[in-house]
Amino acid sequence: MNAPLRTIIVKGDVHIILRSLILLGRIRIFFLSLMRSRISKESACDNSVNKLDARFNDSRAGKFFALEERGSKLSTELSAGTATFLTMAYILAVNPRILAESGGPCVPPDGDIFSPDYETCMEEVKRQYITSTAIGSMIGCLLMGLLGNLPIALAPGMGMNAYFTYSVVGWRGTGMVPYETALTAILIEGAIFLVLALTGVRFALAKLIPEPIRLATAPGIGAFLAHLGFQTAEGLGIVVSDIATAVTLGACPPDKRTPIVAYDDACAQAGVCVTSDAYTCDVLGGRMTSATTWLGIVGLLLMVTMLAYKKSSGIIAGILFVTFVSWFRNTAVTYFPDTPEGDARFDYFRQVVAVEPMDMILVKYSNDLQGAAVALLTFLYVDFMDTTGTLLGLVSHMGLLDENGDFPRSRASFSADAIATMVGSIFGLSPVTSYIESAAGVEAGGRTGLTAVFAAFYFALAVFFAPIFASIPPWATGGSLILVGALMCRSLARVQWHKVDHAVTAFVTIMLMPLTYSIAYGIIGGFFCWIVLQIIFQSLALVGIKLPHTDGLADDEVLKHSVDETHRDVTIHDAAHSKHEKLVDDNLEEVEKTNSMDDDTPKIESA
Repeated sequence: MNAPLRTIIVKGDVHIILRSLILLGRIRIFFLSLMRSRISKESACDNSVNKLDARFNDSRAGKFFALEERGSKLSTELSAGTATFLTMAYILAVNPRILAESGGPCVPPDGDIFSPDYETCMEEVKRQYITSTAIGSMIGCLLMGLLGNLPIALAPGMGMNAYFTYSVVGWRGTGMVPYETALTAILIEGAIFLVLALTGVRFALAKLIPEPIRLATAPGIGAFLAHLGFQTAEGLGIVVSDIATAVTLGACPPDKRTPIVAYDDACAQAGVCVTSDAYTCDVLGGRMTSATTWLGIVGLLLMVTMLAYKKSSGIIAGILFVTFVSWFRNTAVTYFPDTPEGDARFDYFRQVVAVEPMDMILVKYSNDLQGAAVALLTFLYVDFMDTTGTLLGLVSHMGLLDENGDFPRSRASFSADAIATMVGSIFGLSPVTSYIESAAGVEAGGRTGLTAVFAAFYFALAVFFAPIFASIPPWATGGSLILVGALMCRSLARVQWHKVDHAVTAFVTIMLMPLTYSIAYGIIGGFFCWIVLQIIFQSLALVGIKLPHTDGLADDEVLKHSVDETHRDVTIHDAAHSKHEKLVDDNLEEVEKTNSMDDDTPKIESA
């Protein structure tokens, strides 16, 4: 090739390269201007939201909910209400299924509870319960938001709905108490509850809860929440049943699950076996191979990551992401598999808008209360303990609990819960109670009753969009339950672990809640430990045997004493009350100075 030709080619290449660089520069300028425009729009949007928040805070509604006093704003309360609703939206699917298992008002032809007519009636009752659950929850949330001004949502209680179905009315009506009689007992229980709340007796009883139980209630509820989140019915399906050890690692796909039945006389002799959601992966294997479990774990990691970067919408984003992915059919993670049940879910989901009537379950009372006394007392006892534990646990987590164990509008809050139970019975519901899932909204920044009002708004929408809200899969909300459960353990830092009676009482309270599937049993177990231990200590004190070390010391001295014991290589983990944190830090600084001078002294870690 001659020189002139090579020169032309080189010049041509340079020309192309220069034109390419100019084009890239223009593209870069375009994207930079686009980004600046987007940033300016986001800034303008943020300014508009801030102005709206400020305007609402100064309004009568803002002052009614005390937004400024509690350091909140309209946008935060909306986000918190959304998080609360999405976390407990599973109740729209779970509660109707459980209550419909009682058979409701359905009468089996010729006593045949397996006849096609009876099955059809139960399915109709189930769909009507979707509407009643949404309405009952909406009314309960409104009552709590407007009367109690707390970010706590109400809905038919998990546990009490199961007790209503399987212990009172019985599976498919095989219990000792008729359906109508059980609903009448719930109405009376709510009325008694209301009297206890208005007279102050209910909260006076709640104030008798000792300090270690009060401080351990929120972590215990957190453990209970996490326990729900790890299971299949309401979570990721990582923890499943086991024949030998009660629970074990699961997360096996549906085709690998072996149901566990109640092997009673009816099952052994007549082949009528009561089944549930409990299953084991021991027989067919497949542990940790469930695609839905791993999708739920991804959602959990998304929530944690966003919250770590101070994005309060992390819980909502995680739930919506997993839900959206799960709505595609013919995938390993679909909520609508190619089964009769999956097809039924999808057919119902495709309706989008559907309002079910409530003619079969509305105002079904009875004047025959024979055999309902035990059910009434049990409902009253469980409702009292669960509501008290949930309210005190969440209010303590919010920092609204004073030194006397009281909180603002406490009487109105308990009354709202009681009225919600009475109203719920009109719609055929088991006791409506404060929901521990409200902790998701509290963690998202909710501090006032406006959060509950927004949750009520979503439940009102659910009346019309039940097919959509009932299609949120459990593995979408399970991660939020685990995350919130972990965050609720903060109050453990205030338990006086160096005092054995405090430590054991708190530990028993926490452990019994998830292991017995009841907040009430955890509180009762804690009370038992505390009362028995105090009786023993007082009895020994009468004969001159007093508790060593901490007996008679003031709080400041107790904290200093614990730090000194830690310095002497005694394994004691003492978490101070916030008002004494400076004292602990000063003592730890002295310990660290001593450690630096003496290499033989074991180092301690700061709290």
